[in-house]
Amino acid sequence: MIFQVSEMVDAQGGLVLSRKEAKDPEADIYRYKRLTLRSLDEDGYINESDLEDFFTNEELSSSWFASPGDVVIRLFSPLCPTVICNIQKELLVPSQLAILKVKDASFVLPEYLRLALSQRDVQEYVRQIERGTAQRTVKLGTIIDLMIEVPDMATQRKAVEIDLLGRKLTEIAIKKIIGGSVE
Repeated sequence: MIFQVSEMVDAQGGLVLSRKEAKDPEADIYRYKRLTLRSLDEDGYINESDLEDFFTNEELSSSWFASPGDVVIRLFSPLCPTVICNIQKELLVPSQLAILKVKDASFVLPEYLRLALSQRDVQEYVRQIERGTAQRTVKLGTIIDLMIEVPDMATQRKAVEIDLLGRKLTEIAIKKIIGGSVE
């Protein structure tokens, strides 16, 4: 069946960081790890080395942080959708990104939603809708208005498993080609 993304997720844009950045070095400082545009890889992974520290004088609401199971996307093309895993906690989401919180994981797996949003035809459709902007920005409304095919849970699991295997094989091949170690 085909569903609109807004039927499957609660969506929220990220925090405008300049509004919360530490201005007073004498005051209490809170330190958070924040996602960046570079930290979301096109293959659906988070590049830990591209996370940045963010300092503020106040404790931030948990709503600005990605939680395990959330799908985080760039609001620039390409979207680079990524699922936050259990070891990636307390990642602050800036305004260039958005959080998609799956409403019911027994209906759609976050990993399947990531896979669906990363498909070439979806990415191209988004580019066509947002083609008038020089920076290739994408409105959150464009994302939540997308229509996505949602198969039964067994098919979703198989698709996610095949995708994960394909990404792992690609990673191994690249490491072999450039001479890196294969884990």
